[in-house]
Parts: sequence; structure tokens; C-alpha cells
Amino acid sequence: MKAVVIRKHGGPDVLSYEVIMNPTPKKGHVIVKVDYCAVNHLDIWVRKGLPGKKVSFPHILGCDICGTLVNDSGSFKKNEKVVVYPAVESGIPRVSYSIIGAFGKYQGGYAEFIQVPQQNIIKKPSWLSDEEACALNVSYLTAWNMLERSNCKKNDIMLIWGANSGVGSASILLAKAKGIQVITVASDMKKINQAKKLGADNIIDRSKSDIGSEVLKYTKNDGVDAVIDHVGAKTWPISLNVLKVGGKILACGTTTGSDATINIREFYSKEAQIIGAYLGTKSQLVSLHKFMKLKKIRPIIDSIYKLKDARHAHEKMDNGNQFGKIVLKI
Repeated sequence: MKAVVIRKHGGPDVLSYEVIMNPTPKKGHVIVKVDYCAVNHLDIWVRKGLPGKKVSFPHILGCDICGTLVNDSGSFKKNEKVVVYPAVESGIPRVSYSIIGAFGKYQGGYAEFIQVPQQNIIKKPSWLSDEEACALNVSYLTAWNMLERSNCKKNDIMLIWGANSGVGSASILLAKAKGIQVITVASDMKKINQAKKLGADNIIDRSKSDIGSEVLKYTKNDGVDAVIDHVGAKTWPISLNVLKVGGKILACGTTTGSDATINIREFYSKEAQIIGAYLGTKSQLVSLHKFMKLKKIRPIIDSIYKLKDARHAHEKMDNGNQFGKIVLKI
């Protein structure tokens, strides 16, 4: 089969388009012919490598998969369209689970075929295209998990960092569908205009404004009920500062670094909560599908690349030039 493989950590140049052996079926698993696989920041982190995280090379990236079942399996029939729930048991103490195509034993979806546990397949929602369906299993599921755990109600105010990212754009769409007021952050007029189209109530141009001051000005100095922060070290102090008393930071990413410094006194005096989100459950993915159908929401697709051009897709994400999901057509 054709696949994009990494044999060492590094930049986009380590992505190698090759012909390799097809996966061999094993008990309790299914083979899925991959039709589309979305690109996530997790793919970037695995490609670059993280301290203390090991990958067995050669390794295939990709955790956001929509495809076609190769054989009958339980109630699923051959040639049925499926999406892959990406979480599997980690086997590591104090780690809830690992992710297919990431720092674990499962190869990912940058390939024509993938082997996954039978329990990880879900029927593809018929009202979504294949490329749309592949875009929900990581960014949208994580955003959905954070929104649910925020307990924000209609007209509550939420700050969402990085409007252009997969998590950011997903969070805006889903939050607005729940009636939440959204403040978001973007870096140029093109991204600001796109955030407006998603329904964001207030968009801060981070290249021109002090974000903390603008958030407090918009909320009349009350602060926000919750913050979705997938940026990390650079934004955590601001996220805490703009919270109202009893507010929550929902954290799921570290694109600017994983070691943040925050004011502990401010944290406890606000009786704030910091909640980590690592994907979501399989049942949450199913409920997300139902919610998006009910609200007639479709995921934002930035661009679609051929598998052989995965390097260019990674370069685009590295440069932060996307708005929404970048997808590979296998």
C-alpha cells in the first residue's frame, strides 16, 4: 500500500511517501480502507518529537480517519462507511489512553489501509461528506468535550483562543450553536472576517490589541465564564486573568510550549478551575454527530491535499495559515 512514513523526528521533510506492506489482520481488529484523514497538531508534535515520548520507527501519522470497511465485522458490513474513534488503551500508568497514529503502538491514517480495534469503528453519519466526517474525531470531539465540561449556558461568555485552528473554529461553531457569547482571537483581517462568518461576537486582532484589556473591556470588567485554551505557555496567564470568579479554563493544547507560569494566588482567590481535555469519549462523538445534525452544522474545511503532498499540508499548519481543518485525500 502507499503511505506517508516518518523514520525520524524533524520538519516536514521527514515525511516520506512510500510503498509499504499492508497491515495484517489480527483478532479483535478490523481493516479500514482510508478515504480521508485530517491533519491535526498532534501529528505535528509526533513528527517533531516530544521529551519523554517514544515512537517506534517507521511510523505512520494520522488519527482523524474516515474510510470503508474491508470485511464484515459484527453488525458492520463490508464496504460500509465508517469513522474511527481515535482513543485506545495506553498501557501506561496514570495515562488515560493513547491515540491512534500518535505516541503508541497503532499506526495512523496517512496510508491506504489501517488496522484498528473493532470497538473503535462508528458508522459514518450519512449527512456528512467523507472529508467532513474525518474532520470531527479529534478537534471537534475535543471542543465538544470542553464545551460540555464548561457547563456554560445560553448567554454565558467564553474566550476561545486561535479562531483559525481546528479546535478554535470548532469551538466557535459549537459554542454559538449552544447560545454562548464568544470572544475569539485572530491574527489578520482574513481570519477576523472568517471568524465573523462563524458567528463570533467579538474578535480581537492580537497583532494590534492587548488581548486581556480587550476581553475585560467587552465584559465590562466582569471577566468571562470560561476560556478554551489550546495555545499553552504564552496564553495561560491571560486566560486566568480574564476569568470571572468561579470561572474555568479548559485546556487541550500546548502549541506555544507546555510549561506555563501562572499566579497561584489569583487562581485560588478566584476559586477558578483548570480542566484538562484529551479528546472525549466514544459516546460523546456519537452525541456530537447528533448535535451537529440537529443544528445543521458542518465542519470548516480549509483545504484538501493528496496523500503524496502531506509535506505541504504540514508546512501550512506549521505556518498557521489555515482556517479550519486541513484534510488528506488518500
